[in-house]
Amino acid sequence: MSRAAALFGLLALLGGGAAAAAEPAAPVAAAAGEAEIAAAAQAELERARALQLPGQPPPYFAAVRVSDLWSSTAAASFGALSFSATSPMRQARVDVRVGDYSLDNSNFAATSVDREGVAIVQMPTDADALALRRELWLSFDRAYKGAVEEFSARKSALEGRPPPTVGSFAPLAGPPVVRGAVPGRALRPDAAAARVTAMSAPLRGGEFEEGKALSRDYAGRRLLLTTEGTSTWEEVHGSVAVIEATVRTADGVRLRDARAWVARSQEEQLPTAALVAEVEEMAAGLLALRSAPVEPDYLGPVIFEDEAAVELFRQLLQPELGGTPPEEREPDPYGSPPEVTLSARVGRRLLPSGWSVVDDPLADPSAGGAYAVDHEGVPAQRVELVEDGVLKDVLMSRIPRKGAPASNGHARALGNDRMEALPSVVTVKPGRARSERALRRVALRLGREAGLPYVLIIRRVEPLGLTEDFEVALSGDGPLSGLTRPLEVHRLYPDGREERVRGLSFTGVDRRVLRDIAAAGPTGPARTVLDGPSGPARYSMGAIDGLRVSWAVPAVVVTEVELRAGGGPEPRSAPPPRP
Repeated sequence: MSRAAALFGLLALLGGGAAAAAEPAAPVAAAAGEAEIAAAAQAELERARALQLPGQPPPYFAAVRVSDLWSSTAAASFGALSFSATSPMRQARVDVRVGDYSLDNSNFAATSVDREGVAIVQMPTDADALALRRELWLSFDRAYKGAVEEFSARKSALEGRPPPTVGSFAPLAGPPVVRGAVPGRALRPDAAAARVTAMSAPLRGGEFEEGKALSRDYAGRRLLLTTEGTSTWEEVHGSVAVIEATVRTADGVRLRDARAWVARSQEEQLPTAALVAEVEEMAAGLLALRSAPVEPDYLGPVIFEDEAAVELFRQLLQPELGGTPPEEREPDPYGSPPEVTLSARVGRRLLPSGWSVVDDPLADPSAGGAYAVDHEGVPAQRVELVEDGVLKDVLMSRIPRKGAPASNGHARALGNDRMEALPSVVTVKPGRARSERALRRVALRLGREAGLPYVLIIRRVEPLGLTEDFEVALSGDGPLSGLTRPLEVHRLYPDGREERVRGLSFTGVDRRVLRDIAAAGPTGPARTVLDGPSGPARYSMGAIDGLRVSWAVPAVVVTEVELRAGGGPEPRSAPPPRP
């Protein structure tokens, strides 16, 4: 079951799917009360400075982030609305650190610790100063006690070992950022429900086993206050729509397609008519795929185009760009400290000669991943990551690493996760850009050299948040796939003819295939996806969760990729209902 399907099930359990209103509902916006929010957060932040348990250190740093917005979520199946909810949401995240910048409680994963120095709380939506302060007071108290527990466990783990060679938290490199209040844009509460109802309607008719749409819009503002003097307000808004459909072949093989559309705001989401047109195209393609030939195991050149090219780079390149070191862990039962290996290694060749990669949150304010100040209050910065194919710099939060002691404004986090460096607006440029026709000639030449009658073109790959697969490698197992499952694959024959095929999955793909790029087209327009920090949690994001990242990448020819056939029959015992 995909995470999208799991979320559909959860929404069904919540019940009470309200039908879309006949008349458009009045827009809603974050309620007035920014002065009360700021006053309550500042008062409790100041009180947090004095927190101290007997015999324990007080906080040396504390921060509070208050998100004040409206959120509208809706789900529909086969044109029938199954869930719709619009509500205000005021949530606070409290961070407390004890110790000092060189060694504190953070960046440490201890199985013996139940609490941590981060607390998340739902805040009252009324502008009631006392009620706001009460929730923040309890959150700071809980976070401080968790930080003390973490710090004690970390010091115990370090007994008999040399202290870390880099600090735990980088001091601000400049003056704290101060930005005034923002109003926050309004949200149309009925838009998500109308969108999913229309999107899922083309999947009616009995041919599809599943035909589900899910969407979320949100808009509001966010406040960040820290004991260092940072005080920033920013607008927060976004929109995501997801569709998922499955059919079966005559012999029972399940075929699936899933797509997502991510926008900076409700206003910038594709019009519903355009989304419906894309779903209709997807539905027709999925029905036609039932009679497409099953591709056998394949080893040879592959052309990655369109959305597949974006997924190739974002799934394989992102872990090599984020400089946040992994968390330290407690020693094993024999007292040996676990080995800490940095994924992003400056000096490593990631791409062919002549290629460059730049991340710049400020390059284009209209890009989905753009921002001016990161989640730690550090101004965003342009970072030239790859030059001539070699990694020259890494993205950094305020968690330092050897050779990168300061943040470059790329810290972001989901929920109560730690702040980690994450790409924002990434541009990947090849050393030499070729035309589409030239790319195909290169791929076909490589195919002839490998003795293949055709080569494969992959145009779409499952987005991370919509994948059904979660792999775990055990000793002696075969290689992991390395990329999510391809959704649209075509054979390209020497005469230019294309033929869609089905039944493939990747195997053994890793970052090294990027060095095997034989040719590339021009860098395309930026596409925005939802993502999270590298690691296992990246593969457990929800279908409509994550942080926006924009990728502008070229289509590429990879010299050799291995794909395996799979997916056996599982016939249904009864035909589906028909209208």
